[in-house]
Amino acid sequence: VWPPLTMHITQLNRECLLHLFSFLDKDSRKNLARTCSQLHDVFEDPALWPLLHFRSLTELKKDNFLLGPALRSLSICWHSSRVQVCSIEDWLKSAFQRSICSRHESLVNDFLLQVCDSVVAPPFFF
Repeated sequence: VWPPLTMHITQLNRECLLHLFSFLDKDSRKNLARTCSQLHDVFEDPALWPLLHFRSLTELKKDNFLLGPALRSLSICWHSSRVQVCSIEDWLKSAFQRSICSRHESLVNDFLLQVCDSVVAPPFFF
């Protein structure tokens, strides 16, 4: 009978670590990255972040993702009673409703500006 083979996660090569990280959600990736510098380097690899999906506006403020040149798909969806307020024609909204919508719009616009600044399109060659 062979003795059990044990291996520490940091003994895996970078490609294996990227593959393992790809199965984790944003929070789990960030938590694992906090454990050592090698895993933090994997967390910061742009190849790990081709797809980002946000389910609430508060997720845009978290530091659990990386914006970079590998980003190919971005989804920002949120559902709440406030969304119903924002889908009303502007002229029908009260001042309070307009203030809620402007905060949402400002947060999303600021985030999208960050995306534009950090995601560089590849050059076109003719």
